[in-house]
Amino acid sequence: MKKAMSNVDVAAVVEELQEKLTGAFVGKSYQLAPDRVVVSFQSSGRGKLDLLLEAGRRIHLTDKPREAPKMPPQFPTMLRSRLSGGRVAAVRQHGFDRVAEIEIERGDDRYIIIAEIFPKGNVLLLDDYGRIVLPLRPLAFRDRKLLAGEKYQYREDQLDPRTVSKNDLAFILASSDSELVRTLVRGLNMGGTYAEEVCLRAGLHKTQPAHSLTGEEIDRVHRALGEVFGLVQTEPHLVLDREEVVDVVPAPLAVYADLERREFGSFSEALDEFFSLEEAEGEEAKPKTALERRRDMQERSIQEFRDKEREYASLGEKIYERYAEVEAVLAAISKGFEKGFTYSEILAKIRTCGLPIAEKILALDYQGELRLRLDDPADGVGGGGGTVGDTGGKGEAIGAVLELNSKLTVPQNAQRYYDRAKEQAKKREGAQKALEETIRLIERRAGPEKVKTRAVFRRRKPKWYERFRWFTSSDGFLVIGGRDASSNEEIYAKYLEKRDLALHTDAPGAPLVVIKTLGEGVPEETLTEAASFAVSYSSLWKAGLFEGDCYLVAADQVTKTPEPGEFLKKGAFVVRGERRYYRDVPVGVAIGIANDQLIGGPVSAVKPKADPIVEVEPGEYSPEDLAKRIYRSFAEKEEDRRYLKSVASVDLIVSFLPPGGSRVKG
Repeated sequence: MKKAMSNVDVAAVVEELQEKLTGAFVGKSYQLAPDRVVVSFQSSGRGKLDLLLEAGRRIHLTDKPREAPKMPPQFPTMLRSRLSGGRVAAVRQHGFDRVAEIEIERGDDRYIIIAEIFPKGNVLLLDDYGRIVLPLRPLAFRDRKLLAGEKYQYREDQLDPRTVSKNDLAFILASSDSELVRTLVRGLNMGGTYAEEVCLRAGLHKTQPAHSLTGEEIDRVHRALGEVFGLVQTEPHLVLDREEVVDVVPAPLAVYADLERREFGSFSEALDEFFSLEEAEGEEAKPKTALERRRDMQERSIQEFRDKEREYASLGEKIYERYAEVEAVLAAISKGFEKGFTYSEILAKIRTCGLPIAEKILALDYQGELRLRLDDPADGVGGGGGTVGDTGGKGEAIGAVLELNSKLTVPQNAQRYYDRAKEQAKKREGAQKALEETIRLIERRAGPEKVKTRAVFRRRKPKWYERFRWFTSSDGFLVIGGRDASSNEEIYAKYLEKRDLALHTDAPGAPLVVIKTLGEGVPEETLTEAASFAVSYSSLWKAGLFEGDCYLVAADQVTKTPEPGEFLKKGAFVVRGERRYYRDVPVGVAIGIANDQLIGGPVSAVKPKADPIVEVEPGEYSPEDLAKRIYRSFAEKEEDRRYLKSVASVDLIVSFLPPGGSRVKG
């Protein structure tokens, strides 16, 4: 089942709302959930109409009974004060984006409700000058600030598949190096389902290279675009596969020709039913116990370990299959290094040489680590956990991407992947044992001998690193970071050893993050988790950003010695030498209880170990308010309150939250 409406869905429902809401008067507003608002309208011809707006997912009329809170939060209260009694002047879609606008007039004032249906979308109220009166969720991105008083900025416009000219279409296809379906998705602002529909109606295979289309085939694609996006709303219905709902569409699609349909009188009715089914599935999942959720998580982890094991083994074999090609690339880099060039200079020369090797080397860092693309349409394996490109979930891989070290031989690079496969096998075996123990506990608690009381809990002695920010990576490495300028200084003076690695962000107001290596090689997974840790506990989180950059350096590159004539303030450092950058690292923190201890840090490091657990992202709640909410969610799963206060008090939870506003994810 899809998770959110497409731009075609938005176009169809806006057409329906334009007819039903124009001229209606605004009534009360309610907030049902952090992302969900209902606004009531009174229409002279249709009576009361309830419009549901859910940020990032949907907008449609609803007649499902939903319980509203007795005390409305700030956003619906503001809507009531500004809009009640106002009249709907227009309902429209912004271009062909997933943005719906409802224009409301009240006296001499004019307001616009904005519903963003795309990922990380929002619901906002704008004044007559396009300024944000109040957002449902105050957020800030690199290029957009969704904050009260800010000028509202739309996303960058994309080509509209309904109006694209034949010449523009031909240019998009000719300049693409991807398959037809992927080119349509990326170049013409449409979802994967509709891109496949266009290919099907044009009589072309979706994996055909876009640049290979003839003039006659381009004409067929252009006609198919007109057919598909001219349907709008003709027969709204749910699509069913053996009684299981798989999609909701405003008009029949050829890609679903073999599946059953359940038709509705309006698209809003179909959307209301579709998303209500998802809500019902979520309600059914709630009664699971903590042990049952642990079992499900362990089963997923075992499958993930198994998939990774197979993937790494396959990539090791791939290196041997392309032995000569890999050896030639390694030799070229080694030759440049022997001539005295740095790896950065070698990469720059390769990218300007015009030879085929320039297209194969995707990245080369200062330690000689490189990412190498091996084009092979038959490959279904991605290097280092991914493939080049994506067709929206249904496309085929177009080439393996290998992570190699230019200082090693071909067999040594292959062995690195085999070693990773062995690591995943060990993790899988450990998770399997843990799963067996969980199943035994579930069976024991289900029997007559079920134990209802917890053994007396004794408070443990804190470790030295617990006065800092810290977590243990998935590979077992301790990672620490400063809480403020003083703790940054202490980490540098007492705990940063020459064999360690350090991370920091370019933005000020970030912790000095140190990976305690103990002289061992640090796997890439730990480096990625440490990068997430560095950006999540920096000022980027406080600014409401969902991603950021940081860099990795050796410990001896960090110094307190400034340049002549300069001064370093407390908590500041100088980093000299080359840096390995991690770009656009997503922020995100998980907090949970593991082995009678509260832990927190990157989701991938915490989630497999903790239960109960919550994931946190930038949001509107202060650390103290959110910590209370998290404590209450833990209390719903842990009956022994005395134990819970000992291991996960509100103050302890606050110590694991990043600076600034936050919210529980989802």
